[in-house]
Amino acid sequence: MENQIKVNAEKLLEDGELDALYELLSPYLEKDDPYAQFLYSSFSLESTNEMEEEFEERSMRLLIKASEGGVAEASYRLGVIYLYGDFVDTNSTSSSEYFERAIKQGHSHSKFTYGFSLYYGSSGVSQDKTRGLMLLEEAAKEGISLAAEELKIIYSKR
Repeated sequence: MENQIKVNAEKLLEDGELDALYELLSPYLEKDDPYAQFLYSSFSLESTNEMEEEFEERSMRLLIKASEGGVAEASYRLGVIYLYGDFVDTNSTSSSEYFERAIKQGHSHSKFTYGFSLYYGSSGVSQDKTRGLMLLEEAAKEGISLAAEELKIIYSKR
């Protein structure tokens, strides 16, 4: 999907213009465009009468395809879904795999979220203070203010 189309699509999503957004995304969805799949995973059209369970199933399927297609935000979102059990049961293994993928895809906020879980050994993630600290430091260097704030707390306790 071309960058200008992405910008237009994101604006339509932000404005709640879901019918127009779906119309814009349709040709890209037919071509299995990962970014179109990512965007379509986040909304449902009133006209389809999609039940909540159907939406959740479609959303997960599209997020997985988008993640596999290289969309870092989709990988991050899947990591969060599995970490906190949204739509699915919590699964620290799946969560870790998706956060690792998002990190490889260049997603800075994943470094913070996963680094936090690793450092503290929270949400079923096995503790690895060294790797967690490294990810938090990388996230802070990449402008994630929450990571910088967490590092201040960590360093003040040392």
